Amino acid sequence: MLDELISEIEEIIPDASDGLVNDLFETAHAALPAEIVAQFNCLGLRWDDGVLVVGAPEANWPGINEYAQKANLRISLVDVKENDINEAISLVKSIATSKDNTFDITVTEVGEAPISSLVQQIIERSVLERASDVHFEPYTDDLLVRVRIDGRLRPLVTLPVRLGPAISSRIKVLSDMNIVERRRPQDGQFSTTVGGRLIDIRVASVATIHGEKLVLRLHDARRQAVSLEDLGMSGTQLELFSSMIRATNGLILVSGPTGSGKTTTLHGGIKAVTVPWKNVMTIEDPVEFVVQGITQIPIIDPNNAGFAVQLRAVLRQDPDIILVGETRDSETAIISIQAALTGHLVFSSIHATDSVGAVYRLLQMGIEAHLVASSLRGVIAQRLIRRNCRYCTKSYPVTGAEEKILTLYGMEATTLRKGVGCTLCGGSGFRDRIATYQVLEMTESLSDLIVSHPEPNEFRRYAQATGMTSMDHEAVRLAVEGITTLDEALTLMVSSE
Repeated sequence: MLDELISEIEEIIPDASDGLVNDLFETAHAALPAEIVAQFNCLGLRWDDGVLVVGAPEANWPGINEYAQKANLRISLVDVKENDINEAISLVKSIATSKDNTFDITVTEVGEAPISSLVQQIIERSVLERASDVHFEPYTDDLLVRVRIDGRLRPLVTLPVRLGPAISSRIKVLSDMNIVERRRPQDGQFSTTVGGRLIDIRVASVATIHGEKLVLRLHDARRQAVSLEDLGMSGTQLELFSSMIRATNGLILVSGPTGSGKTTTLHGGIKAVTVPWKNVMTIEDPVEFVVQGITQIPIIDPNNAGFAVQLRAVLRQDPDIILVGETRDSETAIISIQAALTGHLVFSSIHATDSVGAVYRLLQMGIEAHLVASSLRGVIAQRLIRRNCRYCTKSYPVTGAEEKILTLYGMEATTLRKGVGCTLCGGSGFRDRIATYQVLEMTESLSDLIVSHPEPNEFRRYAQATGMTSMDHEAVRLAVEGITTLDEALTLMVSSE
């Protein structure tokens, strides 16, 4: 029944265009003269029934209204941050000068300098698009470059496959990788500057039947840790998480797949409990958030000085709070648990499908049940879903299929919200992502249950009976609040099946 309802919703609210800034939005921005754009730092977002929706800082609205009256132009103003406008205008200019969303590659066969320029163009465009990853994928005739934006891959440009080896070599040189070795996987990293922002880039290569595929992970080095209130937890979940992190000792785990925002949640927790009279230390691979006042240790050589080795060293540094970037093996897990049992508050991440799965992941590593039960404070499981673009979101009446789904989740609403597409979201209707959480607080009864070695489903049912909600339930709550769409929320339910 639920599958049929989801299909109905997908027909009503199809996924918005995965293109970049299409003709409609280029036309919207082009309706504003360049001198007005420069004077008032404004951006044409979209046309809405003959009305031009314009984004600008609120302080600049009087001047824009005055221009619109003189030009006999019907406008609607939306408050947009200056940084968002500057990046969007840079993106519009980049697309306008790159001929149908491609890049100027007519001279790239003559030497290293043109290839260097091409690689830099691709990285700069990817950063402007807010991409988290760039994929260079060789095929029989083409080299496809795709970018991951808000969790979904989109094509950026298609290049001649003959350019693949030169592009691969250029990126390898930047990353201090072996340019001769093309059969074995390699890892490296480098940094570059885009629009005054320092971007750290991690590179991974792998051999395919058509040549090397490279994936670049982009990370803004100036990114700041978020506060607990901005994580997206419900009131009850936030209260539980706050209670966990304010304990004087114990182990707190955050679980989820790669790229699900675990590090953001961990640093949000660390930020909330960091005080001048406590020694806070982190072990990370890599260090993603640079935080003043805490000691951060990068994993330089995972083979010789991995998490377990560094964690032993940290325990000799008189720590109060420890963040272990990832619990990858039983050695790291047992040291973390021992630290939690000897008066330290330990944060770590672990790969598991949900909160209950994280508990059983520790047991699968060979950790004795009574140690898990006595050390674990709680587990936070999470996934990321796309946010509605706040610059183009509109309300619409709830359909019959949507009402039935809301009823299944014990919720109700007369209207929901969705983004209709604008320049700032590239026509997708979504901009950025938000985490949806499942919070498992280890109560005394749950600890006793772990010691009795129950089946995972039995443990899960008991946890749900005591108040633990599912991640898809929380995602539907976010849809009711207008933060995302209902079909986006239900992707969690589909992906977990």
